[in-house]
Amino acid sequence: MITSVFHSSCPNCQGPLEDYRALAGLPCTSCMPGSVDSFKDLPQEEKIKVVYNILVNNGKLGKYWELYYTTEMYNEIINYFKQVTGNEPWSLQRLWLRRLGERENFSLSAPTGMGKTTTLITYSTYLSKGVLYIVPTKSLQEQICSKIGAISSVSCGKVDPNTISVLTVSYVNKNYDHMKDYRPNFIAVDDADAIIKSGKTTDKLVELMGIPKDVYEDAMRLVRLRRMLYLKDNKDEIVEKIALLERKIQSFTGIIAQLVVASATLRPKGVKQKALRHISGFDISTAQTYARNIVDSFTFSSLEEVVQKLGPGGLILVSREYGKEKMKEIKESLTSLNFRVELAVSGRKFLQDFSDGKTDILVGSASYYGVAVRGIDEPKRLKYVLFYGVPKSRTRAEESVKNPFTLLRVSRLLGIQVPEEEILGLSPAEAQAIKIAMITGQSLEGRLGALLEKMKVLVEEAQEALRKVDGTITGETFQISRKGREVFIEYPDIITYLQGSGRSSRLLNGGLTQGLSVILVDDQVIFELFKRKMNFLIPGFAPVNFEALELDRVKEEIERTRREGGNKVEIKTGLLVVESPTKAKTISRLFGFPARRSVGGVPVYETVIVEGNRVYILDVMATKGHVTDLTLEEKGYYGVEIKGDKISPLYSHIYRCASCKRSVSKEVETCPYCGSNLISSSLSTINAMRKLALEVDQIFIATDPDTEGEKIAYDVAVNVSPYNPNIMRIRYHEVTRSGIVEALRSGSTLDMNTVNSQIVRRIEDRWIGFELSKLLKLRFGDRNHGAGRVQTPVLGWIVKRTTEYKQRMGWILNVKVGNYVYREFHREKPNIPDSTVEVEVLEEREETLLPPPPFSTDDLLIDAYRWYRIPAERVMRLAQDLFESGLITYHRTDSHHVSGKGMEIAKEYLEKVNLSQEYQPRGWGNEGTHEAIRPTRPLDVDSLKREIAENPTMLSVKFTWAHFALYDMIFRRFMASQMRESKGTIRKYRMKLGESIWEVELLVRMSGGFSNLYTYRLYDVPVGKVNAEINVVRGSDVKLLTYADVIKDMKEKRIGRPSTYAKTIQSLLRHGYVIESKRKAVLVATKKGINAYEFLSKFPDLTSEEVTADLLSKMDAISSGSLEPTTVLLPVLRELQGLETLPKSEQEI
Repeated sequence: MITSVFHSSCPNCQGPLEDYRALAGLPCTSCMPGSVDSFKDLPQEEKIKVVYNILVNNGKLGKYWELYYTTEMYNEIINYFKQVTGNEPWSLQRLWLRRLGERENFSLSAPTGMGKTTTLITYSTYLSKGVLYIVPTKSLQEQICSKIGAISSVSCGKVDPNTISVLTVSYVNKNYDHMKDYRPNFIAVDDADAIIKSGKTTDKLVELMGIPKDVYEDAMRLVRLRRMLYLKDNKDEIVEKIALLERKIQSFTGIIAQLVVASATLRPKGVKQKALRHISGFDISTAQTYARNIVDSFTFSSLEEVVQKLGPGGLILVSREYGKEKMKEIKESLTSLNFRVELAVSGRKFLQDFSDGKTDILVGSASYYGVAVRGIDEPKRLKYVLFYGVPKSRTRAEESVKNPFTLLRVSRLLGIQVPEEEILGLSPAEAQAIKIAMITGQSLEGRLGALLEKMKVLVEEAQEALRKVDGTITGETFQISRKGREVFIEYPDIITYLQGSGRSSRLLNGGLTQGLSVILVDDQVIFELFKRKMNFLIPGFAPVNFEALELDRVKEEIERTRREGGNKVEIKTGLLVVESPTKAKTISRLFGFPARRSVGGVPVYETVIVEGNRVYILDVMATKGHVTDLTLEEKGYYGVEIKGDKISPLYSHIYRCASCKRSVSKEVETCPYCGSNLISSSLSTINAMRKLALEVDQIFIATDPDTEGEKIAYDVAVNVSPYNPNIMRIRYHEVTRSGIVEALRSGSTLDMNTVNSQIVRRIEDRWIGFELSKLLKLRFGDRNHGAGRVQTPVLGWIVKRTTEYKQRMGWILNVKVGNYVYREFHREKPNIPDSTVEVEVLEEREETLLPPPPFSTDDLLIDAYRWYRIPAERVMRLAQDLFESGLITYHRTDSHHVSGKGMEIAKEYLEKVNLSQEYQPRGWGNEGTHEAIRPTRPLDVDSLKREIAENPTMLSVKFTWAHFALYDMIFRRFMASQMRESKGTIRKYRMKLGESIWEVELLVRMSGGFSNLYTYRLYDVPVGKVNAEINVVRGSDVKLLTYADVIKDMKEKRIGRPSTYAKTIQSLLRHGYVIESKRKAVLVATKKGINAYEFLSKFPDLTSEEVTADLLSKMDAISSGSLEPTTVLLPVLRELQGLETLPKSEQEI
C-alpha cells in the first residue's frame, strides 16, 4: 500500500499531510485523528464548520481559522446581497463577491447585464464607510447616489470619510487639493478610461490608495527597465535589476486601499498606468464577449431599402473612411422617410432618447473606440446593426512599413527580399523598439541594432515601390490601394465588427437576445478578406444574403427574445490549471483578450470560453512543471518511509534558482549549486491555486495527457482539495479552441492507476539512481557521476559499440558518384586508384511507393537529427513550443494513429492547394491513448509565417528557423500520410573502380501521390565514365551509434518512453560518459563512461537491459490496474539494501 505524504501542506498546522486526508478535504492525522469516512458526503461549507469546531474543542486550532473565517465572511456578504437585492447572486457575482471580501484588487471585465454595478453598490453599502465610488459623468453620479441612498447613507459630490463618497473623475481632478488627506479603504472606479488616458489622474489615484511615493517610483523604474531590455545589449545587468525591483515591490506589506475597476475601452500604455498595474497586481481589461446570438448577413441594396424593411430599433455604423459628413447625410435621408434619427458621436443624451423611445435609429462611426461601438447597451430597443461599408482600417503605407512585421507583409506583395526569419523571430516588444527607432532616429544595440540597419535600406526600397503603386494590389489579409495622392494599406476590422454587431445581442434577465447584423458591401475584395478572417476567429462563419433571409421569422425571434427573455445563459466560474506559462497564455488568448492579474506573484489570466449557451469564466494559471518532488531532506530511505509493506513517499515543495535554473526539493534560502539568493518556491504557486480555488465554482486540472501530467494533476488535487473539492481532470491532445472546449465538455476524474505508476517510477528512479551514484562516487571520487536504470543499458550500447569500433579500425575508401557515396573498408591503407568510375544501368523499373506514417516521438527525433542535426533534447523543447502554441498535437506519443479530425484537416488543405485528387485518408492503426504528431490546422509553413507576420501576438514564444523547420517536417509528413501512393523509378547500377565492382539499387525519381509534398531521398547518378570524388580516411567496419540508432533501439527494446528518449541521452552527455562528434554526428563513449559502465555491470540485477525492460512492463501493468505498486518496489528495495551490506572493498571493485 502506498500513502503519499506532503510536507508543509496541512491546512491547519502546515505540517505533513497524508494524500487520502487531503483528497477528503481534511487536516492531517496529528491535528485531527480518526477516519475520513464520516466526512465524505458532507457539503464543503458544512465540513469546514465541523472541522473547525473539532479543532477548537481539541485545542488544535491553527491556520484553519483563516479558511473558516473566509467562508463565514463570504456567507455573510452573500446573505447581505440577498437581503439588499432580493435575489440569489449569479455565479459570476459570487466570484466577484468572494474577491471583494478577500480585499482583492481586480477588473470587472463582463459586459453590461451581468450585474457589475449591482455588485459594486451592494459591496459598498456592506462596508458603509471609507468608500470612494468614482464615475465618469454627473448623470451617472446621480443614478449611483440614488441607488446607494435607498440602502445606506451616501455623500453625493463631496468627500465624507464616514460614508460612501460618490464623485466624478472631473471633481477628483479639480478638487484634489481638498482631498489629499482622504484615505478610503475601498475605491470603485466605474470609468477606467479616465485613469488610462491621464497620468495625472493615475498619480492622484495612487496617492488616494495610500501607496508610498518610493514604491510608486520603484514601479515606474521597473516599467522603464523592462522597455530598456529591447534597446540595450547588456541584458544580464538589466534582468538582475528588474528581478531586484520586482522582489522589492512584492515585499511591500503596507495597507493600501482596495481597488476595483469596471471594464475599459482602452488598454493601459503609459508608464504610470503600468506602474499601478505592478503595485495593484492586475491589468485594467476591456470587456469580453460572453456569447453571441446574431444572424450575420450582407447586402448590395441601398441603406434606405434595408432600413424600411427593418424599421425602428437600428444602429447604423458608418465606415470611418466616409467620415462625419456621410453620417449627417444618412441622418437627413432617413429623416425624410419619417424616421427619428440621432447621431451617436458624443455624450449620453442620444442613448437616453433612444431608450425612452424618442429616437428610432442611431447613426455612429464604425470605430472600435467610438461611443457607438463600445458605449451603447440597450438590450430592449436596439434590435439590429447595419454597417454602411465593410468595417475596415487603413494606414498610410509609407509610414506603416517602418513596423518590421508590416514591412514583411508588404514586401511579399511587392517582391522585395527581406530577412524573413529574423523578423518573424522578433517579439512584439522588439518589433515596437525597432519601429520607434525608425521613426525617432534612435540607435539600438546588438542583434536589434544589426536588424535596424538592414531595415533602413529595405524600408527605403519598399517606400520607393509603394510610390509606384497605381490601383490596388491584394494580399491574403489586406490590400494596398492608391486613393488620390496617398497609398494606403487596408484590412478588414473584425474586432469592430464583433463589438459593433454585438450591440444587437445583449444579456437580458439571464438570457441572450437575438440580434441581426447587416453589412452593406462597398468593397467586394475587402468583404472576401473579411469573411476569411472572421472564419478563422469563428469557425463556420458564413454571412447570408439579406434578401434570402426569412425576414418575418427573424424579426419575430428578435421580438420574442426581448419579450420573453433571451436564450438562457449558464455561467460557470472555474480555475484552469496547466503546466507551462506559455500554454496558459495560449489558451487564454484563444478565446479573446484576457484580463491579467498577479496572485502572490503568480500570473493569472482571466478568459471567457463560450460553448453554446454555457459560458465558462476561467482563471488560467501554470504550475511551471512539478510542484512537489520526493524530498531531499534526510528522511526515510532517500525520501521514502517504509514500514513493513506500507510505503510512504515524502514530498517537498520545489525551490528553483533564477540564476542557474536548477531546482531542489528541500527548503533552502540560497541555491546549493551556484549560491544565488534568487530562489522561488512552488509554495507560492500552490498558495495562489488555493486562493483561486476558494473563489470559483470548479477546478479544471489540464496538465499534459501522460503519466507525468497525471502525477502533476494529482499533486494539484491534493493541495487544493481542502479548499475546493469540485475538481475535474480534463485532457486534450491539442491546444486549440475545439480541443479545449471538448476537454471541458468531457472531463473526468484522476486516473489513480497512472498516478501510482508514476509514483513507482519516480521512487525506483530515485532509489537506484542515488544508490548507484553513491557507489560510483565512492569508487571514482568524482561528484559528477550518476546512474539510472534506463541510462545504464543505453550507456552499455554506446560503450560496446565504441569498443568494437576501436578494435576493428582500418581505412575507409569513399567514392562519391553524383550524390551517391560508396564506402569500402580496408584493413590496410589502400592506394587511391584512378578516379574514373565506370557506371552502367543494368535495369530500371517502376514501383508503387507507400507514404510514411505520420510522426511518433521516436520518428520525429530521428528525422530531425538526420536532416537538421538538431539534438534530441532540443527537438523536444521545440516540439513542446509547437504544441503549447496550438500548432501540433501532443508530441510525446508512440502512436501513428490519425483521428477523423486529422483526416479532415488533410482534406481541407489538399483542396486548398488543388491536390484533392491525391487525398487518401488513412487511420494508421487503432485509436490509442494518443494520436500521432500532426498539425492542428491546414496551415503549411509559408502560411504560418504569413499568419505570424499578420498577428505577431498570436504566439507566446519567439520562433526560430528550427521551429519552422520542425513544423514543416511534421506538416509535410502528415499530409503525405493522407495522400495516395506515389510512383517510384528504381535503377539498378553496376559500378567499377579499378578491380572493385559493385551493384546497387537506387531510387531516382518519384511522381504523383504524396511526392507532391514529401519525397524520399532521390539519387542523381551520371552514367558512363565518371570522374568521381575519392578519398581514404581512418575508420572502422563497425559504425558508431547515432542519436537515431539509440532512440530506435530504446523503442524496439522497450526500455524507454517517448518522454525519456531525449532525457536519457542528455543525461549521459551531462555526466561526461558520452561525447557527440559534431562532424560525423555520432556518439562516442569516453574513458569515464567506459569505466563507469564496467563498474555498473557488476550489478546486473539492477542495470541490465532485460531487468530494465521487465520493470517498465510492470509499470504498464500498474497503469492498467493489474499490478499492486508495492509488489514492484519491495523487491527493488531488497536488492538495493543488499548493496549496503557489501564490504567496502567490493563496493570499490
